[in-house]
Amino acid sequence: MESPQNHIWGPALWTLLHSSAERIGLQQLKRLPQEESRIWINLLSSLRYSLPCPLCKKHFTAYFSNNPIVHVEKDSIREWLFQLHERVNQQTSKPYTITIDALPEIYGIPFQYTVYSKTVSTHMILAMRKGWCSREDVQRTIRCMEEIRRFYDFF
Repeated sequence: MESPQNHIWGPALWTLLHSSAERIGLQQLKRLPQEESRIWINLLSSLRYSLPCPLCKKHFTAYFSNNPIVHVEKDSIREWLFQLHERVNQQTSKPYTITIDALPEIYGIPFQYTVYSKTVSTHMILAMRKGWCSREDVQRTIRCMEEIRRFYDFF
């Protein structure tokens, strides 16, 4: 495998993002809402530079710019990601049979975060080797994914 494969890293990234969004607000310590917001903004911002597909990166950047994240709250991030995912499925002519109301049931369960993040990271590294993104951008996103993993309980 020399080039990133969208059909492999895409579902893994969607699982990471949707599953992480279902955990927003679960940490009860007072200092954590600001930390949680910082982690989310950093992760989503970093994806503008590190998605392992030039066209996907272009579309994500446009969506990110046209739909700014005002608050990092479970409902707002869930909606933001759902709308983005629907748009991607429309652009790729894929059916999207999940409703926003079904997301908690599907993505709110424990899962092996590391398996999915490794898949995404591997394809980002392949994209970096193709010159589609920089080492610094890939490293930044990988650090952000690791921060999300540490912040939430995925197991």
